[in-house]
Amino acid sequence: MSVVISIAEITLGTLLIVFSLASAFRTVVLPRASFDPITRGVFLGFRRLLFAIALRSDRIDNESVLSVHAPLGLLATALAWALGIIVGFGLIFHGTSDLSLHDSLVLAGSSFTTLGFVAPSGGLHELLAITAAILGLGVVAMLISYLPTIYGLFSRREVTVADVSIKSGEQTHGPDLMRNLSRGSDTTRIDDLWAEWGHWLIALGETHTSEPSLNFFRSPRGNRSWLLAAPAVLDAAILRNVVIDTPDSVRADMTYRAGVEAIVSIAHFFFVRPRGEDEHYTLLTREDFDAAVDELRRSGASIVADEDHAWERFAQMRSEFEPHLLGICELILPPPAPWETDLLDRPRPKIPRRHLPDRDVVA
Repeated sequence: MSVVISIAEITLGTLLIVFSLASAFRTVVLPRASFDPITRGVFLGFRRLLFAIALRSDRIDNESVLSVHAPLGLLATALAWALGIIVGFGLIFHGTSDLSLHDSLVLAGSSFTTLGFVAPSGGLHELLAITAAILGLGVVAMLISYLPTIYGLFSRREVTVADVSIKSGEQTHGPDLMRNLSRGSDTTRIDDLWAEWGHWLIALGETHTSEPSLNFFRSPRGNRSWLLAAPAVLDAAILRNVVIDTPDSVRADMTYRAGVEAIVSIAHFFFVRPRGEDEHYTLLTREDFDAAVDELRRSGASIVADEDHAWERFAQMRSEFEPHLLGICELILPPPAPWETDLLDRPRPKIPRRHLPDRDVVA
């Protein structure tokens, strides 16, 4: 073997090891949003495969197929790290000895898995084998600590998803949620709910960008999803402040702002571009809005006199997050919902942003 080829193999093997370890570090250890090509490539690859199965087969329950996306993605990502490290050490072994490529890869796999069924020869190979074994144990230790973290975050997310779904009624829908909230007379408790949901939305934006696999974990019940609960809370907060004939609630407004930031940050993390030519528009129509207002009126809520102005405010506030939301819906494909997935087939009108005067706000 020529010296040039040996140097190339050693260099390529070292780069594979470093690249795989860097991916594991960014995914498991680094507590911030960080783009990782291996994790992203694995998850998007499984997404294409599973979506193709779910969307092209009438005999298979879509939700059952899509529910395995995140678990399979995590396992495949770990296997990709292991494969990268094993192949990297295999190339180094091959470049520093007369072993065949097959024997070099077997030695690397034996060392990485600490099985030891192939003994290294020579001081350099013994050192490399020990290093591979340490890295193998380290990757396993990271996974052991990582999985409980992921499932803990998932469980905490789903508590609020279930809470919003139950308070909404038959479907997770913003107007239904606001209608049920408006029937209660305990305004203090409602303000507390806005605060709780605001904290949940802040956590959602942080955890679903620092741990992107969480986005693809689906709710235990097929008709629920964080991608339905979050916009339902936002829509309810908007309706509370633009339709209900009382001064605006600071807590509802802060919840809305937290939700917009969360949805936009998640969309940006996945490089999801708004659907349409304008970043700010809503596909909801005045008829959709009027139907929601009529539901609130029938529930006994006091409605503002100027519904035209209320519609303008609603359209402007909804346009701040809806294009990003629809992009994420295309990426994750949540269960059907009236103001989310049902909008995906509508044409994309452009609604210009309006800077409207604020109403009086009370705490």
